[in-house]
Amino acid sequence: MNISRFTAALSCAAALTVLSACTSMSSTEKTAKVPDNSVDLVKDMKIGWNLGNTLDAFEDGIRNQGVSSETCWGQPRTTPEMFTGLYRSGIRTVRIPITWHNHISDGKYTIDPDWMARAREIVGYALDAGLYVIINSHHDTAAIPGVSYAQGYYPAHDSRTESINFLTRVWEQVAEAFKDCDNHLIFELMNEPRLRGHEREWWYDASNVDCKNSLKEICDYEQRCLDVIRKSGGNNAGRYVMVPGYVASPWGAMNDVFKLPQDSVADRLIVAVHAYDPWVFAGENPGVSEFTDEARQGITSTFDQLGETFVKKGIGVVVGECGATNKNNLAEREAWFRHYFESAKKNGITAVMWDNGSYEVGPDGNVSEHYGYYNRTKQTWYFPSLLKAALDGVSAGQR
Repeated sequence: MNISRFTAALSCAAALTVLSACTSMSSTEKTAKVPDNSVDLVKDMKIGWNLGNTLDAFEDGIRNQGVSSETCWGQPRTTPEMFTGLYRSGIRTVRIPITWHNHISDGKYTIDPDWMARAREIVGYALDAGLYVIINSHHDTAAIPGVSYAQGYYPAHDSRTESINFLTRVWEQVAEAFKDCDNHLIFELMNEPRLRGHEREWWYDASNVDCKNSLKEICDYEQRCLDVIRKSGGNNAGRYVMVPGYVASPWGAMNDVFKLPQDSVADRLIVAVHAYDPWVFAGENPGVSEFTDEARQGITSTFDQLGETFVKKGIGVVVGECGATNKNNLAEREAWFRHYFESAKKNGITAVMWDNGSYEVGPDGNVSEHYGYYNRTKQTWYFPSLLKAALDGVSAGQR
């Protein structure tokens, strides 16, 4: 793939532009609006949306893909208007997944400066719109163990050296690039760290030795990444940081092996989970299209347990990804959104809906991965009633 490159001068100009976006308000003015503990911060985040299939898009086997990869999974180039439209509609948090391994430009884990500048530019758009912003390391989990240079990381003992080198070097550069942004910007250390290709890839089995050993590696990687972030100084010395367990599932964090890293500052860590619950309704193809009482009870139970395990102990929790795929069942999805967001908020948890832009069921009837909600070109919602249901749920949960 031949991808044009910005000149060094343009890269520098872009970086300066985005730096000013992070500091456009005085530090005192913006920081004063950010709560000083993770539980209250998460409450203030209210409800969120993901800029999915954008900065996290990549093509297998291609190194240093360049800034054009932003649109390679079919989503439009990101604009400031997308974020102002989200804010007007009631969204208060945007998660911006970012993949880094396909933007390494040399043999020293150096991130392509044009890619970093574009990431900073987009973060600046969202911050200027008045949103909380989450950025992470996304799709950087390698496909197999024994990971080699610039393939990302793999949470297994035989991959630890390369994994630690990759993750700490990436976070060193990300931390430096964003250190002047205030605490409306949140770092999320990893996306869904897991044993790809393993029989327990997608769920944490407390009786499985591989799962337990993998989670120990994940906790070690997270400690090292947090240390790098804190050492970078600036606003990173007290920045909020989201920390997932195995595969970012609730059960990958609610177990005896998962431990939050030791931090140099109090009340700045947030547990990150993903929950497309119940999967048979929210994601499975074909699964079921009816939102049952049993499904309601399961959602309630999961959030109650997260609240008891973390929130009531002073640790904030964010559901970084959630949603219900379109099965041509709008009324059932409305009920799901209302109940899901209310159950989360009753436990002090903010949920962030995943949006990959795919919203219609095609003629083949395949209902997999239809998590499109927001029209990024028109700044409208494909299903306004789903947004209303979610906002109503948040309001009800806050009472």
